[in-house]
Amino acid sequence: MPLTFRDYLKNDGWIPLHSFHGNQAIADKIKDVQRRKSRYGDQYRLEKSVQDLKDLIERDPDLYMGFIDMFNEAGPNSLVPDYKVMIDLINHVVSNPPVFRDYYGGAPGLSFNNILGAVIVTRSGFNAFCNNELNEALQKILSDWCEYLNGFSSAEDSLIGEKWLSIEAIANLSTYLEGFDPDKPSDAPFKKAFVINDSLPHWGFLSWNDFFSRPFVSAEIFDHYRPMLKPLPTDNIITSAADSRVYGIATNVAEMDTFWLKGHRYSLKHLFNNITLDGENEPLHKRYIGGTVYQAYLLPSDYHQWSMPIAGRVKKILTIPGTYFALSNALVDPAQPDEFASLVEGLPYLTIVSVRKIVVIEADNTKLGRVCFIPVGLQEISSVKFFHNLEKEEKHLNKGDALGTFQFGGSTVMIVFEPKLNIKWGVSQLEHVLIRSKIAEIY
Repeated sequence: MPLTFRDYLKNDGWIPLHSFHGNQAIADKIKDVQRRKSRYGDQYRLEKSVQDLKDLIERDPDLYMGFIDMFNEAGPNSLVPDYKVMIDLINHVVSNPPVFRDYYGGAPGLSFNNILGAVIVTRSGFNAFCNNELNEALQKILSDWCEYLNGFSSAEDSLIGEKWLSIEAIANLSTYLEGFDPDKPSDAPFKKAFVINDSLPHWGFLSWNDFFSRPFVSAEIFDHYRPMLKPLPTDNIITSAADSRVYGIATNVAEMDTFWLKGHRYSLKHLFNNITLDGENEPLHKRYIGGTVYQAYLLPSDYHQWSMPIAGRVKKILTIPGTYFALSNALVDPAQPDEFASLVEGLPYLTIVSVRKIVVIEADNTKLGRVCFIPVGLQEISSVKFFHNLEKEEKHLNKGDALGTFQFGGSTVMIVFEPKLNIKWGVSQLEHVLIRSKIAEIY
């Protein structure tokens, strides 16, 4: 029997191997937090951003009722009983690194989703997590977590032999490296690709994000592991912007569509937030009506930097506001009611409602016109970082040049093309592709 999309999500480390609601790791974490509160008593304190979230919920009557109701609506489906325990768990998350994979088969780095998964699909949960003030408060919490993950203490806490530098963890991050052998787990392929001196503390990685967004040790090693096509591709070749698994390719995309339903539906007006570039007369999305959208998602084992899929001038990088955990219940499959799996199966929805960046590229190849590259840090994985000072100034980059990176784990990338392009795709849905490899050709 062929693998389903959900099978791929489990094998790739995106969702837990076992039932989401049966994840005992959350129950264990609740006990850990309770012990900590008991130990510190009156000295127990929430991080400021987490305290601000608690204050917001208790100050705003609509949010307060929403959080009471969402846990009541979730009932026994939620291992987290109420918003007060939710706050304590979030407080624990923001000062700790992601776990590699918990003993019960949980996916790495999905801490917030484990806490919130059962309540965000309730009617009250959806309404609450669309609230602007709540999303601003969540953004501050995620910024604090990113700051911790950028700090040396995150390396001290996680980059040790019993955790992320264990043979098991490193082998799982080496799937697409030369020398990887699933039957003989080893850290040798990883070290050859990414580690300059393994005698240094934490193999030389200064923080969790330094480890997870790691570059190859040199340009030569990068070219060896992720080579450009030889001879160098022509302007008609489109290359993969990232190591990733192909989610889908949508053609004749609509200006407005039902993006909250399953299937490759993209609502361009919502995707681009109806934004108009300075000096232009019509919204940016108008030029892509009837065009093509390519979308792929990154695996925990993938290289998390991205490169230019075409040659051209990076004209503008736009920041589009959005939500972090708002999930339409229309995406949840009643036959397989796993909230996070259902959410990922509906990636177009997640892309359109999430905080995201849009990279506007004027292609060297005039047939391509203007191409948009969209990196999205999914939900809690909300940090994207660009190279070359691109968010402040225009710059020409060649195909395959480094463009930026995700921090903390897997996310999704999109490439949006104008209509009336003849594109011959060389990849298919659920195929895994490497950065800088050929994915399509225009003719």
